[in-house]
Amino acid sequence: MSLAKWTSDLAVGNAAIDDDHRNLFSLLERLHQDMSSGQINQETQSIVDSLRDYAEAHFAREEAFMRQIGYPHYPTHKAEHDRFVSEVCALQSRVARGARTAQLDIDQFLASWLREHVLVRDMALAAAIRGEGAVAA
Repeated sequence: MSLAKWTSDLAVGNAAIDDDHRNLFSLLERLHQDMSSGQINQETQSIVDSLRDYAEAHFAREEAFMRQIGYPHYPTHKAEHDRFVSEVCALQSRVARGARTAQLDIDQFLASWLREHVLVRDMALAAAIRGEGAVAA
């Protein structure tokens, strides 16, 4: 699987959130590279743990911003964040157990998250920030 790279066209227009997204892409790339070895090890667990910590901090910041600007799709967006955290927690458990399916699960999950959330939902937030209205719920 080839992960998408963060580029400036993925910016939502809020410096803190954009920095978070750059960090997310970097963290996901580290996880993907670590998992490419086919081995689950302490580094894998550490990266997944960092992903959970990142998600909780970033989502709190992004959700506060959405509430501040009165973003109309906040409930749907927050629900996706909650699902992400739940999935990362499940991945933490599978990685801790050394589950053979963990690599496939992680690759599928990351591809889906990048495609469906970052490239669609966060871009709708970017449109709202730019005053173009939220084009996708």
